[in-house]
Amino acid sequence: MRNIDLSARVAWGEARNQGLEGLQAVLNVMVNRANDRRYPSSLAGVATQPWQFSAYNDNDPNRAKLEAVTDDDPTFAQAVELAAQAVRGALPDITHGATHYHWTGIAPPFWTKDATITARIGNHIFYKGVA
Repeated sequence: MRNIDLSARVAWGEARNQGLEGLQAVLNVMVNRANDRRYPSSLAGVATQPWQFSAYNDNDPNRAKLEAVTDDDPTFAQAVELAAQAVRGALPDITHGATHYHWTGIAPPFWTKDATITARIGNHIFYKGVA
């Protein structure tokens, strides 16, 4: 349950205004990282890894919101269902193997230099091949 709960909370914190595809894409990144030996091997470990998902950072205003959200929020309830699918290995990867993403409203971060864009979903750009 910890893998479902924490990954759903972080996906909601990162993409609650991005629709189902946005939530799914963030969860896809978490799964792709959990399958990459450079990262923790569980969704909970990936979701809560320091400085990886801004909504989970202690200094981000979304942190308190994602900790407080309940299933009464329909978007969070959807994130929980998607996270459960991810844990079961049944969530299709619409990011095509992305392990990173950023908001479209910022300049591409340094780590995008040699990376490949795999998708643009909502207000996020997704990448693989990040060194």
